[in-house]
Amino acid sequence: MKTRLGALVAGGLFAAVVAGDAVAQRRGEYRAAEPAWVEAGKPVTVKLFGQDLAPKEIRFDDPSVTARVVKVEPYAPKTDPEKQRGNVVVEAEVTAPATARPGLYSFQLVPEMGNPVKGQLSLDLPAPEIQESEPNNSLRQPQALPAGSVTVLGKLDNEGVDVYRIDGRAGETWRFEIFARRVKPGNSLEAVIRLRDPRLAPVRAAVDQGQDCFIEHRLPQDGPYVLEVVDGDNRSNGEFTYRLAVRKLPPAGS
Repeated sequence: MKTRLGALVAGGLFAAVVAGDAVAQRRGEYRAAEPAWVEAGKPVTVKLFGQDLAPKEIRFDDPSVTARVVKVEPYAPKTDPEKQRGNVVVEAEVTAPATARPGLYSFQLVPEMGNPVKGQLSLDLPAPEIQESEPNNSLRQPQALPAGSVTVLGKLDNEGVDVYRIDGRAGETWRFEIFARRVKPGNSLEAVIRLRDPRLAPVRAAVDQGQDCFIEHRLPQDGPYVLEVVDGDNRSNGEFTYRLAVRKLPPAGS
């Protein structure tokens, strides 16, 4: 009897160890965030979707960006796009300083057991929003944007090209970023953005390769610069909506 009881106890301990190892070895996956970006300067509640996530802590590689886990819940998707997000949603509060630079910020979802799950979250800066204004399909007649940082809410329809102008000075660094797939999952706009100098010569370009794209450029001279937004396959569509973040960045170290 003692031998049998000992075997049962040993077997139970073995099963518990195996189960623990299975949990520890289960590899979670981060897949999407809602909203798709965090605005710097204030706490923002974000939902992080993924497969088999069980974080107790969120750590950003940049220590100036902080986050805390509010709750972790099962996710019950209904549509195919929702199913691609996984089976867990993590609600978190993310805070980035107002002095942060826009871009992708890497983080880790740290569970109680097992390996951390890596992910990235877009960070943007607050700026006034304006609407795209037609006609703006010509390099010679671009839509003039207000001075400084601004967000343009646009749609790539009609002629299939939107053109904007900024007035910059030598030494300034500007960032031009398209939010299309991040704003509207399933958006098939394959954005291409092209920056031209005061002579209208192209100086930088970025292409959507499965994700939204951006240009960050230090202006070599004063003058008006022109930015074009087109589709990589030269298409136009009333569903090709986008958010164009035009950001004049502060000097490095400021």
